Parts: sequence; C-alpha cells; structure tokens
Amino acid sequence: MRVTQIIIEKLLNDKNFRLSTALALGVSERNVQKLAQANSDNLTKMAAVKVYYQFGFSDEQIFGTVEA
Repeated sequence: MRVTQIIIEKLLNDKNFRLSTALALGVSERNVQKLAQANSDNLTKMAAVKVYYQFGFSDEQIFGTVEA
C-alpha cells in the first residue's frame, strides 16, 4: 500500500510536515524527502500515519479509495 499523491506533495513542499514525519519515523528530513520521491511504502508506517492524522488528513486522503 502506498500513500496518495496528496501526501507526497505535502511531504515534498511543506518542511514542517516533512520534519514531523521524520521525527516520528526516527530518520532525517532528507530521508523522508527521498522516501516521498520514491513513494516508498515506509511512508505508511503507523508512526507516520499518526502524523498525517495530526495534520488533519483523513484515511481517504492518506490511502485513497481502497476497493475490495
């Protein structure tokens, strides 16, 4: 599972959001930027998802529509 383009754009363009995500994941800001550029599934770790929720994102905005 990957995060949506909304989250990727926010990570690439918002330094505070990127720093908060990096702190939650225990990595550098540059590492989060690289993860975003690669749309890594590491961006779906619970620690990162909690940051997305704190910034007001919904499940749909984070993961997109999941079809069964």
